[in-house]
Amino acid sequence: MRRVQTKNIYYSVMSASSENSLFKPVTIATQWICQFGHLTNVQLPSSPRTPGWRRMTSDDVTSALILVNKWSSQFEIRRVFTSEEEFCHHFVCPNVPNYVFTYVVENKTGSITDLVKYNIVPDETGTLSATISAVISTQSSVHQLIIDAMVSAKENGAKHVGVNQTNISIDILQLLSFQPSGSLAYFFYNYRYHE
Repeated sequence: MRRVQTKNIYYSVMSASSENSLFKPVTIATQWICQFGHLTNVQLPSSPRTPGWRRMTSDDVTSALILVNKWSSQFEIRRVFTSEEEFCHHFVCPNVPNYVFTYVVENKTGSITDLVKYNIVPDETGTLSATISAVISTQSSVHQLIIDAMVSAKENGAKHVGVNQTNISIDILQLLSFQPSGSLAYFFYNYRYHE
């Protein structure tokens, strides 16, 4: 659970297994997982294929912040980052090396057009697991960005990749050998939201 204090008002977005929901969730998302040893529909390339794919740096923060806020404006419920510091803490997190991995796609003119973020943590067995938490595409295909994220997660030691199907097509996930593995319910705590 992430808590933030703003003007002495605490708020958070929480998730829990949808089977254990006590309150009405804002939404429920299916969790999908892909085991690298059991790929049936796709052969991963040896390196990312999207032209301009690279690890995000501190020089990209302003452009990436604008990209994320513009992309998320299409959703009724969204997080709006108001400062570069807040954005860096969420997307770069330099104090936790080898945990947050954020990649951008830079086009030929030097503009950031796409962004992918995933986290790698040990699962309950100690195996490294990657969870894709953001796929923002304005120029590249979502399909290829997920493949590139899978390739880089494997390069960074992950044995499998998970994703919550909130804004990614089920068809794309199935095409990439992802299998449903459960669901998560999302709740707001102390948020003001119009009905």
